[in-house]
Amino acid sequence: MHALLLVLALTPGQLTENVAARADATQTYTLYLPSSYAAAKKHPLLLVFDPRGRGTTAAEIFRDAAEEYGWIVISSNQTRSDGPNEPNERALRALLPETSVYASDPKRIYASGFSGTAIMAWGVGISTRRFAGVIGVGGRLEKAVPPAKFNFAHYGFAGTRDFNNREMRIIDDALEGVVPHRFQDFDGDHRWISPAHAREALGWFEVLAGNESVRAKVMADDIAAAEKLQGLAALRRWRAIERTYGVKVPEIDAARELADEKKWDEWEAQYYSAVFARIPALFAAIRASESPTTADVAQAFRTKDLRRRAERPGAEGATAKRLLEAVYGQASFYLPRIFFDRNEPALAALVLGVAAEIHADRWDAWYNLGAAHARAGNRRQALASIEKAISLGYKDGKYLAADEDFVSLRNDKRFQALVGLASSSQ
Repeated sequence: MHALLLVLALTPGQLTENVAARADATQTYTLYLPSSYAAAKKHPLLLVFDPRGRGTTAAEIFRDAAEEYGWIVISSNQTRSDGPNEPNERALRALLPETSVYASDPKRIYASGFSGTAIMAWGVGISTRRFAGVIGVGGRLEKAVPPAKFNFAHYGFAGTRDFNNREMRIIDDALEGVVPHRFQDFDGDHRWISPAHAREALGWFEVLAGNESVRAKVMADDIAAAEKLQGLAALRRWRAIERTYGVKVPEIDAARELADEKKWDEWEAQYYSAVFARIPALFAAIRASESPTTADVAQAFRTKDLRRRAERPGAEGATAKRLLEAVYGQASFYLPRIFFDRNEPALAALVLGVAAEIHADRWDAWYNLGAAHARAGNRRQALASIEKAISLGYKDGKYLAADEDFVSLRNDKRFQALVGLASSSQ
C-alpha cells in the first residue's frame, strides 16, 4: 500500500526531489517519471550515480531523453566517488529495491555513473547481473571490474581533455566480441555528459532493445552526426553505426591518425609510470630539499614540457592537455587532502600553487591555496589567494568566515573585509 500511495502522489513529467527509499529513509533520490508513465506499462529505468551525490543535477542530464523514450530515472543523493565505499554500499542497498516500486521493466534496468561512480556502476552490473546496460562517463580501468566481465551493453563517454580518455578507449576496445558497445568523446575535460549525449545513449539502448518505432529516427540521427565528423572521430562513429544497425558504411582512411594516437597513448602511459607512479619518491625528494618551492613541484610534474606540447596539434597536443588535467586533479584535490591529513600545509600550498598555475581562472584552487597558506602561517599569501578567489567568482562569505582553515585570520581586518566582499557578491 505504501508504494502504491507514493506513486499516486507523484506527478509524471516533473522531477521529484528527496524521495526517501523504503528500505532506508536516510537514503534519498531525485525521481523522474515520464509523462507517458502508466502503472499498466513496463518502463525502462535508469539508476544514476553522481560522484558528489547531486541527485537533481545528475537527473537533469537525463530528463529530456527519459521523457522522449519513456524512461524512469532514479538519481541518488548519497553516492560518492571518493572516500570510503560504505556510503555507496548503503546507497545501493536502498536504491536497488526502489526499482520495483515503480512500473519498471526488470529486464531493462540501466545505470549511469561518472568518474568513480562509473566504476561503481560496472561493479554492480557485474555482481548483480541486473543491468541491461551502463552509461560509463570518464571512468578508468580497474582490476576488480575488467571489461571481460561486463555482462551488459556499454556506452562509454569521455571528454577529449579528460585524463581518463585513454582508459575509456581501452575499455571500449576490450569489449569487442564481449557485449554491444560504443565509445564517444566530446569537447571537454573530466565532466558529465550533456543532455544531447544522454539522448544518444538512451536512443541506442532503445535500438538494442528492439524498439522498431524509434530505430529509423535514431539511426538517421546517428548517421547525420557521423557525416559531420572527420578522421578518427568519423571512423569510430561509422564503425559503431555498422555494429548497431548492420548497414554498409563509408570507408574512412584514418590510418595515420590511429598510428599517431597509439604513439602518444604509449607516451602518456610512460608519463604515468615515470611521474604519477613515483609520487611518494618525488615528494620525499622535495621534502629533503632545503627550501622547496612550487617551481620544484612543477618540475617534478614536468608541467613546462606539458604546456609546450599542449600547444601542438593532433594527438600530441590532446595527450598533453589530458596530462595537464591529470596533474591538476592531483595538485588541486588528492595531494592537498593527503598533506592536510598529515599536517603538512606547506606542502599542500606548494602543490596547490601548481594547480593555480594550470588553471589560473578557477577560484577553487585559489581558495584552497589560501587555506593551505593560512594553516602554514603565511598570512600575506593566504589573504592574497582569497582575494584572487573572490575576484574569480567565490561568493560564500558565510562559509569563509566559519572555515576552520582560516581561524588564524579571523581577527585580521583585511580578512574580515574579504568576508564582507564575498558576502556582498552573493
